[in-house]
Amino acid sequence: MKRFRKMACVLAAIMVVSSVCSCGKSENKDAAPDLAGQTAENASSGENTGGYQGDPITIKISHVFAQEHPVQKGLEYFGERLSQETNGLVTVDIYPAGVLGGEVECVEQCVAGQIDCNLVSGIVPLSGYNTIANVEELPFFFANEEEAHAAYDGEYGDLLAKELIEPIGLVFVNYWENGFRHFTNNIRPITAPEDMKGIKFRISVSEIRLQMFELLGASAISMQFNELFTALQQGTVDGQENPLSNIEASKFYEVQKYLSLCGYIYNASIMTFNPDIWASYPEEVKQAIIKCADEARDYERELNKEFCDGSVDRLKENGMEVNQVDVEVFKEAVQPVWDSFLESEGELARELVEAAYRDMGKTYGE
Repeated sequence: MKRFRKMACVLAAIMVVSSVCSCGKSENKDAAPDLAGQTAENASSGENTGGYQGDPITIKISHVFAQEHPVQKGLEYFGERLSQETNGLVTVDIYPAGVLGGEVECVEQCVAGQIDCNLVSGIVPLSGYNTIANVEELPFFFANEEEAHAAYDGEYGDLLAKELIEPIGLVFVNYWENGFRHFTNNIRPITAPEDMKGIKFRISVSEIRLQMFELLGASAISMQFNELFTALQQGTVDGQENPLSNIEASKFYEVQKYLSLCGYIYNASIMTFNPDIWASYPEEVKQAIIKCADEARDYERELNKEFCDGSVDRLKENGMEVNQVDVEVFKEAVQPVWDSFLESEGELARELVEAAYRDMGKTYGE
């Protein structure tokens, strides 16, 4: 399934601008561009800003990110744009910071229909349904955001949706960004693999991360993200690994001393819907969701880039000691993790890796 790309062009008569601008606006004035002005321009040019004329719909969306995180801002933008596209009749209720549960619980709730929509912080929380989800965990898979976006928005992402996301009972919409993961801890700076020895890290539920940390002489404990700050504060774990946006937005600098920049894993964030709830939406609402979700994804990725570009300096200002790791040495040290995964997961694992490399303009193995 190629992500519902056939957009319906069902547009109603020109609506009064004030009815759009008065509905669904975010309380955070800095969360998104001035959409009211855009709506007025569309109306003055004779362009219809929304086609839905049915019953009001409220979409309940969950995520585990902090309210300061770009994902939250992106969802606020999504809600504003969706209100515009649907005459203010479709609104979005956002439940941030894991208030409805951790990643795994929210995936389960979305599958069960207790949550309409979930924006999960990576592919790996789906590994309880299918271990092929661990493909996202292959260390040093992508060198930069451009490679990752090309893969997730290309053949690799389509294959993940078809073979993993949809079969577990979710409707796939698109991939947002969580970002590249880095190490933090309270024991020592990490520059080479031997520096990992003896450090106790928190990880999300991930067999590959567990293998990697054990291979490098560290220990790892699986723990939900919404439990992590307290665990660091109480010394239950010495360190953790997350994207810069999570490290800063969740204020881990208050309970962590060392930040070691490595970018060893890239996580996409997946927007999914419960299939029965999705099926209940009129076609024009589905198409408006897809359109606005793609716009919000692009907006969130740009926000994340801007956030991370300044994050290192801000983390230093908040007392963290920052260093770079030797990426090439780490890549060589973790190669057994790649070998084990490709052997255990078989043909589909290789198909996914090869698809990602094609999306990046490369050939796997060369």
